[in-house]
Amino acid sequence: MGIIKAENKSYIEKRFSIKVFTYKRSKLKVFLRKGAGIQHDVIIQGTGNLEIGENSFVGSFSTIGVNSKVCIGSNVMIAQNVSIRDTDHRFDDFTIPMIQQGILTEPVFIEDNVWIGFGVVITKGVTVGRGSIIAANAVVTKNVPENAIMGGVPAKVLKFRNE
Repeated sequence: MGIIKAENKSYIEKRFSIKVFTYKRSKLKVFLRKGAGIQHDVIIQGTGNLEIGENSFVGSFSTIGVNSKVCIGSNVMIAQNVSIRDTDHRFDDFTIPMIQQGILTEPVFIEDNVWIGFGVVITKGVTVGRGSIIAANAVVTKNVPENAIMGGVPAKVLKFRNE
């Protein structure tokens, strides 16, 4: 079982699922800051640390895979069906089945005042800059500049909020 710590006025809705992977000795830890929320049917899985900042929420049917660290800042809106993962499977050795090659992890950071649209995928090692917007169904594989509006597969800067 994982560890969940929730500050005042934070919430977790029904059918929330936390899945701790057993290949490591460390436990999955989830921290919800004041007013943070996890909507219904969200899955949190792995062995790392997830922090959700003040007044931020994770939308329904989203999945967060965390074997290292995922930090979500304050006042972040994460829409439904979003996938955030700090992990990839290794696949570089052709002599070993991919399932036996292990994983690579790099933390994910989502800074304050960010809006992540429906169906977005955020991959390992990405930092989403303060004040940015990620368009629906984008796949974010690289860092997002502050106040950028990004979209596409893979995601690219479409414009900046101050333009």
